[in-house]
Amino acid sequence: MMPKMPDDTHGPGARRRHGRHTMPAGRVLGVMLVCLLTWTVLYAPSLKRASEAQPLGVRRTVSLWVLRPLASISNVFQLTKITDAASRALGRDPAAAPGGQGPDDLPTIDPDVSVAPAPEGPVTTSTPMRRPTPDNELRVVVVGDSLASGLGVYLEREFRPSLSRVSKQGRISTGLARLDYFDWLSAMEQIQRDFRPDLVVVMIGENDNQGLMTPGGRLETPIGTYEWPQGYQGRVDELTRIAVDGGSHVVWVGLPIVDQKDRWAVMRRQNQIFERVIRDTPNAVYVDTWDRFATPDGDYTPFYRHDGQVELIRATDGLHFNPRGYELVAQAVAQAVVDGFALTPRAISD
Repeated sequence: MMPKMPDDTHGPGARRRHGRHTMPAGRVLGVMLVCLLTWTVLYAPSLKRASEAQPLGVRRTVSLWVLRPLASISNVFQLTKITDAASRALGRDPAAAPGGQGPDDLPTIDPDVSVAPAPEGPVTTSTPMRRPTPDNELRVVVVGDSLASGLGVYLEREFRPSLSRVSKQGRISTGLARLDYFDWLSAMEQIQRDFRPDLVVVMIGENDNQGLMTPGGRLETPIGTYEWPQGYQGRVDELTRIAVDGGSHVVWVGLPIVDQKDRWAVMRRQNQIFERVIRDTPNAVYVDTWDRFATPDGDYTPFYRHDGQVELIRATDGLHFNPRGYELVAQAVAQAVVDGFALTPRAISD
C-alpha cells in the first residue's frame, strides 16, 4: 500500500497553486488614475483649446484653470511631440488656433475664368444670378457651424457637377458670438477675396447663446442684456454685407426647431434677426426650417409628414438632422436659389 502523501495545499509551508493572479482593488484604481493623468497631461493643449470654445461661465473658468498649468507642463517637457505626431498622421494641424485659422480646402479661381469685378460700394438693388457654364461654373460656398457641415454634404448633391463647384466650410462649435474662437467675419472676407463665390449659403447660430466676444478676447456684450440683440444683429448684418457687397448672392438658412424647449426663446429671436436682416438686404433670401419641420401645433417632432408619408428626419440629439433631413433642407435651399435669384434650373441636379 502506497504511503499517503502529505497535503501541501494548506498550512504555512503550503505551495501556491498555479492560476490567475489578482491585483488589489486599490492598486487597480491607482493604475487607472495614473493613466488618466498621463493622458490629460499629453492632451492638455488640445483640451484647453476645446475649453476655450465653451460659453463664458464657471465651467469654462474652472476647466481653463485646471488645464492651463497642465498644458504648460506638456509644452515644457515637449510631451506634445507625441500627440502632435498622432494629429499629423490623422491629417490635422496640431498648431492650429482655436476654431482654425481660416477656411479649409478653399478652391482658388482658375486664372482662365473670367470673373465679374466686385461692385463698387454697397449693393442696393437685387440682380439675377449669372448663368453658369461648364467653362465658368457656379461657385457655391456653405459656411456656418455643425448644422452647415451636414447641409454642405447634401447641398453639393443638389447642384449639377458639370455646372458648379461647392466648397463646404462648416465648422463645429463656431458662431457669430465668439469671434475670439473663430472669426467668421474675417473668414468671409478671405472667402470673397480668394474664391469669389456666386452663392453663399449660411447656417449658423446654434452655439451663439452666449456673450459677444471680440476677436481679441474682450467681452463686448454680455448675454441677456438689452444690447445683445442689437449687437448680434450687427454681426449678422456685417457677415451678410461682406458677402453681398463682394458680389455674392446669399441664402440664410434659419435655425430649426429643437427638442429642448428652454432654447426656443433665444433661437426664435435669432431667427427673427436673421429674417429681418435678409429682408432688408438685396440679393439675399431667407429659408425657414423652424415652421417647416414643426408639427401643425408648433411643437418639435423628429418626423416629417408629406404626401401621405412619414419619415424620420432628425438626429437623436434633437438638434441636428439625419441624412434624409439634410436632403430636405438642401432641396429647400436649391429651390430658393431658383425662385429668388432666377438661377437656371439646369444647374440643379435631376
